[in-house]
Amino acid sequence: MIFDRTRYPDLPGVYIMKDAGGAVIYVGKAISLRSRLSQYFGKPGNQKTRLLVSQISSIDFLVTKTGTEALILESNLIKGYAPKYNMALKDSKHFSYLAITDEAFPRLLLARRNSEGRFRMKNARFYGPFVEGAKRAISARYLRKLFRIRICGAKLPKKDCLQHHLGNCDAPCIGAIGRADYGKNVDAVRSILEGKAQTKELMGSLAARMKQASDAQDYEKAASLRDQAGSLRIFLDRQRVESRKGADEDFIWFQRAGGTLYVQLLRSRNGVIGKAESHSMAIKEQEEPEISFCLQYYAELPDRVYSNLPPADLEKLNSATGAQAFIRPGREKARVLEIASKSLVLGKLGPEILRLKEALGLEHLPVIIEAFDISTLFGEESVGSMVRFVNGKSDKEGYRRFKIKGVAGQDDFAMMKEVVFRRYSRLLRMGGPLPDLVLIDGGAGQLHAAMDGMDEAGVRLPVAGLAKKEEEIYLPGRMDTLRLPRTDDGLKLLQQCRDEAHRFAIGFHRIRRRKGYKS
Repeated sequence: MIFDRTRYPDLPGVYIMKDAGGAVIYVGKAISLRSRLSQYFGKPGNQKTRLLVSQISSIDFLVTKTGTEALILESNLIKGYAPKYNMALKDSKHFSYLAITDEAFPRLLLARRNSEGRFRMKNARFYGPFVEGAKRAISARYLRKLFRIRICGAKLPKKDCLQHHLGNCDAPCIGAIGRADYGKNVDAVRSILEGKAQTKELMGSLAARMKQASDAQDYEKAASLRDQAGSLRIFLDRQRVESRKGADEDFIWFQRAGGTLYVQLLRSRNGVIGKAESHSMAIKEQEEPEISFCLQYYAELPDRVYSNLPPADLEKLNSATGAQAFIRPGREKARVLEIASKSLVLGKLGPEILRLKEALGLEHLPVIIEAFDISTLFGEESVGSMVRFVNGKSDKEGYRRFKIKGVAGQDDFAMMKEVVFRRYSRLLRMGGPLPDLVLIDGGAGQLHAAMDGMDEAGVRLPVAGLAKKEEEIYLPGRMDTLRLPRTDDGLKLLQQCRDEAHRFAIGFHRIRRRKGYKS
């Protein structure tokens, strides 16, 4: 396998190595996918690593928000795939959860899954998983003490116990607190575990108390509050790779690009993501490829299928299958679907494409970019160029050259307008695919000239100008320019497109001048 490190993001996630037959042979985790994978193909490793690398045919990956998520997802995928090069299969039993029981006066307890992936405890709602046992225990103990939630399993009423005298429990066992007030405390704990607004309020309160203690030089108390705040951040970093419900669910993200439909699918069984699949199919005219894929893929439907399809398509699928399995995700399920979406875009289209979409605020991914430049010498032998990039790579068959026809003298703006008008008026007549982004070599003047050309042609496309001197990006409707770091992948792609358009224009201009001198 020829390894290209630029195709992998500098983000946390899980990588899935496959052999020539498509079988998964190794699953690993990384804080930086790019750095970790580069290690395999750098200096020779041990014998096992060399043997593994020799059998790698392709590498898929799933992007997570944190290294902790990557650790949990790695464990689940290893159990789902059982790759031969993973020496010891990771067992999700070592991940722990917090549980709030379903009782008149609920308890806050620690919980684990059994060997079948189910919780031993019944009639409770579970939160997690949590990897670091010590921090989990600190957080549980702190939440109990802060909200005075009981932990004893004795039937109520009964005598108060030591926890009440230590100030860790409000003692509903002796009627020291009513059910309504106790329920408010339980609701507060739930909101923290679910990552809702009260969590931020609590963190802000802890920060204020910590500063107050520090100003009073009570450093021991400030350190204690700091540790409490640190343990609670575990709940802010909610894990998205395991669900609290044990339903069978699929998460599918669809992405059209360059005449192809790309599909990233995550399979969750019994509440745990255990497998990931990537598919692609050609998009044909008058076809609904997303619906076609689902109807071909599913011989048997899981309980629910979450996707980014519009409601109308979901209704068609539910009608065609006679079930109501295809639904839009809520906020919690959307977090899981986000793993599929980012992994698909970064895996199939390259990180610079996603970065450019975010940086420029584009509605669609800039898979197809067309860049324009003008070359002239005091208005003599003026020419224009257009280069085409698809998925970050130059598409030389899509290059076009223009001899300026309607502009006399040195008027770069009018020349740019003419070239852009001729390109897109012809493209509309011929029915060719329009680009996702038009890039102009120049500043505000060239940008507006290009927009005038598009207006005259009867089309409006996303457009940006890139000025050479300071590498400033000019965007329509924006007074100030956009400046990206010189190391930004999106800026590098724009520079590559702009420089190629300039090279192509200069080359054509030199040809025209040589012909002029000969005549």
